[in-house]
Amino acid sequence: MSVIDLSALKGGLKELPPLSLYIHFPWCVKKCPYCDFNSHEFKPVPGAITIQAADNVGRSRVGDGFDEMAYVEALLRDFEYSLPAIWGRPITTIFMGGGTPSLFSPEAMDALLAGLRARARIHPDAEITMEANPGTFESERFKGYRAAGINRLSIGIQSFDPRQLKALGRIHDGDEARRAVEIALTHFDNVNLDLMYALPNQTLAEALADIDTAIAFGVTHISAYHLTIEPNTLFAVQLPANLPDDDISADMQEAIEARLEGAG
Repeated sequence: MSVIDLSALKGGLKELPPLSLYIHFPWCVKKCPYCDFNSHEFKPVPGAITIQAADNVGRSRVGDGFDEMAYVEALLRDFEYSLPAIWGRPITTIFMGGGTPSLFSPEAMDALLAGLRARARIHPDAEITMEANPGTFESERFKGYRAAGINRLSIGIQSFDPRQLKALGRIHDGDEARRAVEIALTHFDNVNLDLMYALPNQTLAEALADIDTAIAFGVTHISAYHLTIEPNTLFAVQLPANLPDDDISADMQEAIEARLEGAG
């Protein structure tokens, strides 16, 4: 890694430019067939204690069979290597993505953020986002994330339609998706919902129904993504049947954009 001496540049600047920090958590309960991110299914240790999920079905968390604090310590050590290149620059946004960061406990997130604050200049009003999946939602858990300093959630809903969720290989159903948003809004003022469109057998009306459901929750942001068949994914090997053609997909995109613009 090359290190730039920013002290020589500061003489021509009123202040050093701010930074954004991305932190990756590579584990998931299940690898989605369309996902080409660096993410891996977590294999629970036999006999590990499970935590009740939102649907009262026991699901293992990373913290049950994996030393999450060891990963936090590794992240902080890795961050320290970059400090000479960023020293003095304020961090104004932090984004924790994956994978599924919400597999980690609130205590682990608190330790991570405390460690970052001890090592770098985190702006007091920094936006700190954590990605979460509906299959990992419990109210007290997310209350703990908020207390740890996370102030924005980005929830991977993808769809509220149980048929589409099954086609996408998601571990949650439509009811869990709705419950996740309700829990999020109980503890967070700033919530983003990720949705997908141009899904197998999806109609324009179904795509807009997902958008309308999301809008009705009154969240601060909605992101809509076209399903893309990426290399090195299960969908690239086993192409889903009945994907909308380019014309229908374009109609969906245009209608979704219009609906979101109309909602402000």
